[in-house]
Amino acid sequence: MRDYLLVLILPLLLYAALRKPFLSISFWIWSALVPPFLWAHGGLATSVRWNFLFAVVTMASFAINKGNKKPPSGAIFVLCVIFFAHCVISTMLNNGYGPYVWFRFDLFWRTLLLFFFIAVVVRKQVHFEAVAWGITLSFGALAMIEGAKFVISLGGHNIFGLTPAFNDNNLSALASLMCIPIAIFLARQYKENFYFKNGLYGVAFFNVMFVLGTDSRGAFLGLAVFSIAYWLKSKNKLRDGFVMSLGGLVALAILSDEWFNRMETIGDAGEDGSFQGRLKSWKLAMLMAIRHPFFGGGFDSTFTNRGTINSLIADWETLSWIPSATLNVGDTVFVAHSIYFQVLADHGFLGAIWYGFIVLITLKNLSSIAKTSKVFWHVNLAEMLRLSLIAFLTAGAALSSAYNDLFFALVGMTAALSAVVKGEEKRVAEVRVKTMQQVRFGNETGHINT
Repeated sequence: MRDYLLVLILPLLLYAALRKPFLSISFWIWSALVPPFLWAHGGLATSVRWNFLFAVVTMASFAINKGNKKPPSGAIFVLCVIFFAHCVISTMLNNGYGPYVWFRFDLFWRTLLLFFFIAVVVRKQVHFEAVAWGITLSFGALAMIEGAKFVISLGGHNIFGLTPAFNDNNLSALASLMCIPIAIFLARQYKENFYFKNGLYGVAFFNVMFVLGTDSRGAFLGLAVFSIAYWLKSKNKLRDGFVMSLGGLVALAILSDEWFNRMETIGDAGEDGSFQGRLKSWKLAMLMAIRHPFFGGGFDSTFTNRGTINSLIADWETLSWIPSATLNVGDTVFVAHSIYFQVLADHGFLGAIWYGFIVLITLKNLSSIAKTSKVFWHVNLAEMLRLSLIAFLTAGAALSSAYNDLFFALVGMTAALSAVVKGEEKRVAEVRVKTMQQVRFGNETGHINT
């Protein structure tokens, strides 16, 4: 039944998307994070290429409707263009299995296309809220449902990967963690509406429960850092601290002894087999970057091509100063286990520098807006985007998800917000100059008349 309902409302969604480019972007990110057929559990909805449709309609809507068509002039947009060009070269020079590397690049350029339209089209408060709703009603809503099941079952519900893009418990926890500040942003925006405000805080709460229920140690660290950062920036520390304490009591009541035992292994990383496996992957990534410092090996070449892996193992002793178990020929290597080492292996030291600049400039812009802007929604959005990125950078240190749609959507929103704030500052400055000129002209006229 759900699949028929989704297909029936599709023409309405497409019509709205064609009329309003910002709505088409909202539908695009909504369908990118959670393929709509997952809501219908298969059926007729699987025959529709939802994300492709919304992407095409976004481009058509952008072309036929009035609105901003000029890219933001800030450093974020320029750096993303440079990083994209760098990735094109690293893909062309890849050291892996060519077809798979190009497949990964195909996914990447689509993500950058979404970033482009967010950065260019989104310019008004309602635009930003629409994108935030797209994020919240996709992965945020799906994780909320699973988090509610976890609470109702008193911790008995098993949580696995929810979507193709976030296909294991660790990646799903990362995405959910990044959605929490976005839900809080919307809750603050609707603070005068009792139902929306509390409903959105409920989404945030059950996403927290979802993160805890995944048993992901990296996401737990990210949640801890996010919670501390949120509380430190809170204007009502007593109230927010009390609410966090209540959430902690709920978690203590439902989390199992096995969960606590697993989290305790964070302090025993040197003896943990999982950490040792990550250390091997990180050393392999460093070996690839040392061998190809400018462009790396190309997307996932370091971890998916057996010949490349064996070749790098031959140089294993180059990094003997880093204590770890030896990676032998034939040993299984899955992923980079870190967004930082993932970019380093894929695109070399130079690519990692570009990526790092994107992150640093994004955080710098958000901090500046949060401190200097006098507009509530500017500050609200900047603070929550910053918290979402901090959570990503913390939890992502142990996960391979450097190019996910949600991260670049947040970067795109930051580029757009920076352009909005810059435009507002320019407008205010022009008004101030005009006012001063009028006052000066009035004074001069009065002097002449006397």
